[in-house]
Amino acid sequence: MPGAAELVVGICTKNCASTVGRVLQVVDEGLTFFFEDRRALIVVSDGFSTDGTREAAATTPTRAEKMVLNQRGAPGKGVGVRTILEEAQGAEAVALVDGDLTSIQPQWIKLLLEPVLAGADLVVPLYLRHPHDGVITNHVVYPLVNVLFGLGVRQPIGGEFALSSTLVEKLLSSPMFPEEFGIDIFITVTGAVYGRRVVEAALGVKEHESTKRYSNPEALLVPMFHQVTGTLFSLIHHFRDHVRSVGETREVERVGSLPEVAPAPVPVDEKKLLARFKGLVQERISGRDTFLGGELAAQVERLAGLPLEEFEFPLSLWAEGLHRALLAYREAPGETLTALEPLWQGRYLSFVRETKDLPVEEAEARIQAQLPEFRRQADLVRKAL
Repeated sequence: MPGAAELVVGICTKNCASTVGRVLQVVDEGLTFFFEDRRALIVVSDGFSTDGTREAAATTPTRAEKMVLNQRGAPGKGVGVRTILEEAQGAEAVALVDGDLTSIQPQWIKLLLEPVLAGADLVVPLYLRHPHDGVITNHVVYPLVNVLFGLGVRQPIGGEFALSSTLVEKLLSSPMFPEEFGIDIFITVTGAVYGRRVVEAALGVKEHESTKRYSNPEALLVPMFHQVTGTLFSLIHHFRDHVRSVGETREVERVGSLPEVAPAPVPVDEKKLLARFKGLVQERISGRDTFLGGELAAQVERLAGLPLEEFEFPLSLWAEGLHRALLAYREAPGETLTALEPLWQGRYLSFVRETKDLPVEEAEARIQAQLPEFRRQADLVRKAL
């Protein structure tokens, strides 16, 4: 019976017929090799695939017990995760992985589950990523989670997690449980608030099929920005008492190590990105009443008039704009995110231009060096929440 499982690994899928078989095989190998004395269950939660994903999952042989389910409810990754967690109630440790992974290794299952079996409530992943990847992570989620929730994790929305039974119950009982892409930040923030111990698992390189859609921001990244940022802002307001009590950022324990290889470069079309920034500023900020107010809006409009070779979007302007948006979000969520999007695009373009000729290590150091500016803004935000 599913309730008797000590370990559960959940796999969210949607149109993953070409990858789900290997993901299942690797998960099964990891459970068999590292946890042969534990009763294990693999749960595939499918989001209404139309390409034969469920059939591919059902016909892939595994030594661990396996369930292949349609997720219960509307489309969306969050609904898929909820379906898994409902099946996993009572398990000692639960891991979550994506069904479109192409780089997953059996060692990942060990690195995710072992810390929970040793007393951790939440394990978040750490991947080797190029600094120009992680467009939402680097410029929105990483700084806000570190400075407002005081949780020193580098990649709060990495996608792969492990959870204790206590945290599973906290998640399932939360009124904030999201249906879509906001699920990853919801897990991390809830773990930051309620988790007694959070661990970072260095899993190495992450490659998955959905990355191919990043080249067209309208297809995946923009909807993800709205859903992830909106969920994060909502969580900050929901947990405002906790946010007010946060002092310094706490370091977290790390297990595993990243390979000493250079991550693959991420191509960025600077001219296209600048044209999009200019168009969004004209459409959503110029002549409009937004959370920016007159002075900041004027600064953004001035930047939209610069040629590419002179373009620079200051970190201080981005940090202030992001925190102003956070405060405005509660009263006007849709309008706020719509006006914030061009600022996010402009800051990303500026960061790419600042770091494109730097070694990866120096570009990564620039990302981490943003925190003091965000911390300065956060001190003002705490008083206004």
